[in-house]
Amino acid sequence: MTDFLWQDRDKKEYVYPFNPRPECLDMIQRPPTVALDIGCGSGGVGHALRQRYPDCKLWGCEFNAAAAQVAREHFDQVVEQDVETVDFAALGLTRPFDLVCLFDVLEHLVNPWQLLSGLKRIVAHDAHILISLPNASNLPLLYDAFRGHWRYTHWGLLDFTHLRFFTDFDARKMFYQTGFRVLDHRFSFPGPGRDIYERHRADVFPAALSLEGLTVQVQSMADLARLCADQNLYVLSPHHGEFRDEAEREMASDAYPPTYAYGG
Repeated sequence: MTDFLWQDRDKKEYVYPFNPRPECLDMIQRPPTVALDIGCGSGGVGHALRQRYPDCKLWGCEFNAAAAQVAREHFDQVVEQDVETVDFAALGLTRPFDLVCLFDVLEHLVNPWQLLSGLKRIVAHDAHILISLPNASNLPLLYDAFRGHWRYTHWGLLDFTHLRFFTDFDARKMFYQTGFRVLDHRFSFPGPGRDIYERHRADVFPAALSLEGLTVQVQSMADLARLCADQNLYVLSPHHGEFRDEAEREMASDAYPPTYAYGG
């Protein structure tokens, strides 16, 4: 008898892919001097950072002992514990991190707000935080929901170990509420949404987008990207409670506008 999805994952030792995440690292705006990769897996990001910035001090956090052992080949130091409990100074950190990577991590946490807020004790005043998050606005995902079911998998948008789901708007609220502003945002299209995006990117907007029996009125190219992307990628920096305008202040509150215009 074939194991159920959740049984199959429990019985097998999960092998972390060696993924350097170039689509995320290409968003780095300045060379880092001391970087932290939270959930560093087997070290793909550390390997890529070492190649790009050979003088950067590299730290990783990874719960999985087997993956952490492999990652040590690419980081100066790998810690096998919850980043919120690590005393980095006691381990030899002499200056705060100016780059932190959180790639496909926050969606696995019960309280990602708490982790983000806690980062302020270990990052520089002007640190950059790189984040990738699965896009809960993804149209193929929503189409399945309209038909009445989710399709949980071992990985991807509906990895069955995901605990939190974020649209771009809700992710931005989380960032602002925990002390960070968005410096850059991009979409990533590794999944089936790419085909939809490529077919319709030359449309004149507003345009009707059809997916089998579902038709969606898309108002702009930005809306099309939001509906087709598998991931939202961000560069954040601390805002220290200093908001540049009223829009930022509102984003940091619990208020939601009656109708959200994409791009806020």
